[in-house]
Amino acid sequence: MTNIVSKIVYKDGVPFIDVNGELIEPAAFRSFRPKPDNLALISRTGVRLCQMLVSGLPCTNGNPYSLFGGVWKGEDEYDFTAFDNQFEMFQLFAPDAYYNVMLHLDEPEWWREKHPDLPFNSYRHVTEMALCEEWKQATARYIKAFIEYAESKYGDRIYAYSIAAGLSNEWFDHSLYDTAYDREGSLNIQAYRKLIGDPTAPVPTIESMEAGDCSLRCPDSNDFKYLKLCCESTADLVCFYAKEVQKVLQHKKLLGLFYGYVDLDLQVYWNTNGYEKAWNSPDIDMLYSPAAYRDNRFLTGVSSYQYAVDSIAACGKLYLHENDHRTHLARFPLENGAMLRDCYGSFEEWREVFRRELCNVMQKQSAFWWFDFFGGYYSSPEYEEELKLEVDIYKQLAASPRQSNSEIAVFVDPYSFNCTKENTRLCTDLGRKNINALLRCGAPFEYYNLSDLKKLDVSRYKMFVFLNAYLMSEETRTYIQEKLADKYTVFIHGTGMARGDSFDIANTEQLCGIRLTEIDSSQPIRADYQGVKFGFTSAIKPMFAVADEQAEILARYESGEACIAVKGHSVYCGASPLPWQFWCDLARRAGVHIYSDQGSGTAICSQFVAAYTTLTEECVLHMKRDGVYRELFSGRTYVTVKGDLCYHAEKGQTMLFVPEDSVG
Repeated sequence: MTNIVSKIVYKDGVPFIDVNGELIEPAAFRSFRPKPDNLALISRTGVRLCQMLVSGLPCTNGNPYSLFGGVWKGEDEYDFTAFDNQFEMFQLFAPDAYYNVMLHLDEPEWWREKHPDLPFNSYRHVTEMALCEEWKQATARYIKAFIEYAESKYGDRIYAYSIAAGLSNEWFDHSLYDTAYDREGSLNIQAYRKLIGDPTAPVPTIESMEAGDCSLRCPDSNDFKYLKLCCESTADLVCFYAKEVQKVLQHKKLLGLFYGYVDLDLQVYWNTNGYEKAWNSPDIDMLYSPAAYRDNRFLTGVSSYQYAVDSIAACGKLYLHENDHRTHLARFPLENGAMLRDCYGSFEEWREVFRRELCNVMQKQSAFWWFDFFGGYYSSPEYEEELKLEVDIYKQLAASPRQSNSEIAVFVDPYSFNCTKENTRLCTDLGRKNINALLRCGAPFEYYNLSDLKKLDVSRYKMFVFLNAYLMSEETRTYIQEKLADKYTVFIHGTGMARGDSFDIANTEQLCGIRLTEIDSSQPIRADYQGVKFGFTSAIKPMFAVADEQAEILARYESGEACIAVKGHSVYCGASPLPWQFWCDLARRAGVHIYSDQGSGTAICSQFVAAYTTLTEECVLHMKRDGVYRELFSGRTYVTVKGDLCYHAEKGQTMLFVPEDSVG
């Protein structure tokens, strides 16, 4: 047996998994219930990459993560029979596939029984266990033993490994929400007290950290320091395990994980905002994330990402988009009788959403897998036919060059989320909801961590948007003022408020060059942009208005103060989330090409223009050049008139247009 070597290769801007020189399009399959039927189905569609999970623990809904069971049986004691059985099934029913093996690293039941002095566990309290050296070292030995065994027996079929721990296997920490144990003597409380130099400091709780009428948390406060410590401990744990994996693999195969979302409803207290350290680790190659949830999965919504997705490529990694949507076939009882309620009502509804997710994947030059959660999600001929069509389109478009043509760059700062209190909903108002509006503005954009700004070729962009950067280094402030002076730059609420020991709106004022003033905000204040009402979900304190006579006012609060203004190329917005109409108009003012001004969702790159109807059925796309375009899902052709491509579509329908002369 010759063990394979794998790596990520980009060919004309399109990603491939290189397995011993063979380039494989990174369309993959995953399931908590891999069985002969779904493995055979996915193999028939032409998918060559599969993921399997090795776990002996229950998932969040109480059912086993894997029916095969785990292999870690005792202190340095392993029985690999369950893994052998699983691998045998994969090889029988997906014989042409290569495999990505995910190791569940949370401690088994026997380990907890052996350590009754530890009242917490890593699945729910990963920041606590991140400081437990005994567990970390035991798990490191398990990693080494498992990978050595897997490579010795199946190294010719395994192209990647993945590591998973914490709530939902996504490194979430639930410690702050769990009152079942006394945190007074916990490991991270000890570390926190040492950090601030106070051995009797009160234990931070959600209640104490949410107290007070101010919506913001000063970065010099003990609460901020505690949250940052927890975030750093999780990131350090991820990096520790990744390094242990590479001690065996020696970077000859790929390593991935789920970690680092900026789309969460509980963004502050999951303690994952330190993810950039792991993203920058040379030991990690791939980052996985489910597609954005909530209204992003509705026919009337816009498909999105849970990551600052373009930063992943900037870090030299591959992004993998997980399509884990529940089809209408998923409405059946699980092993423990639990029912999944968030299922689509029909095949047609699922199909249109999945098609736009595919377009998102290709736009971002990314990988993806279908997640057949608990099995049976695609068990009908119509689903198999659709999966085959999507794989064929993915492979067809992978054969041609693809580049980003985005003229807008959007930035989020993960640690700045910790400056906000969760009950204000500032995280979602500044982040996810603005991203959703930008997805309707009719122009593609790239979405980065703020720390990536100086890595970019800024000449590519005409507009820069800073969503939540309360924290901003002097170096970044200077870069914005010197390098982006001729670009449209958008600052929202308190961008740049933190400066040295100061946490003051004067720092924002200096950054954007627009005079600001604080206004009364005892009640939620709405604003109006050309008849469209918008504003924060909750009453936010402090709130700010523009008080600069030289600025052009674009929107006002209902109380009359100026909410949005532009001065030169600098734009200040006192409230959020901003409506898509504002983003569309501002992008046009900046000279950005607008493909759609109807509020439809789009996914656009140099290779194609995809759009899905949400607000109208009579659609117009403003193409950059006239010509004949092929719609790939239907095969129909369309001809533009004076640059406009006009078509009728049902609500929610996804259309994928490529120039006819590019179709092979």
